[in-house]
Amino acid sequence: MEEKLNSFDLKQIIGYSIESENKSKEFYGKFVESGKGQLVPGRFKSLMEDEQLHKEVLLDLHEELYGNKDYEVPKTETLPPHEDFNDLGNVENLIDALDKAITNENNAIRIYEYLADAYEEGSDIFGYLASMEHGHYESLKKEKSLYEREAESPEEEGLSEGIWKRLGLGGM
Repeated sequence: MEEKLNSFDLKQIIGYSIESENKSKEFYGKFVESGKGQLVPGRFKSLMEDEQLHKEVLLDLHEELYGNKDYEVPKTETLPPHEDFNDLGNVENLIDALDKAITNENNAIRIYEYLADAYEEGSDIFGYLASMEHGHYESLKKEKSLYEREAESPEEEGLSEGIWKRLGLGGM
């Protein structure tokens, strides 16, 4: 990814990152809007709020460096696309959406780490954002693993007892 990022200047990558944070916020908002159970909306509301804060920090940095918050997103297929997903009506869709979220967070980590190393301007901010995205990445991986485990053995006793009901997915 570093080679791809080298073909853009800092302003372009910040613009891409701002848009990425915005798309991630919308992405997590879909989980919140789904209203699935008690756990899913609350969990993803927190992620959605984090992404909004990241966007605001990047907008402030853009203004500090370039005198305005009018960012531009580079038109390219070189950078990873912003993900979208289908309805969260069943477990398979939820797992697919989590997989996409994990990919998005991993891309964000790599971009912010690159920026922290490549640019002195904002390097502390980029390092902090990378660590925040790493936390999202790890928690989403654990969440996906839980859902996959439950999907593979919904009839077993223990943790799976009632989990689909609490998540609002109604089982398999």
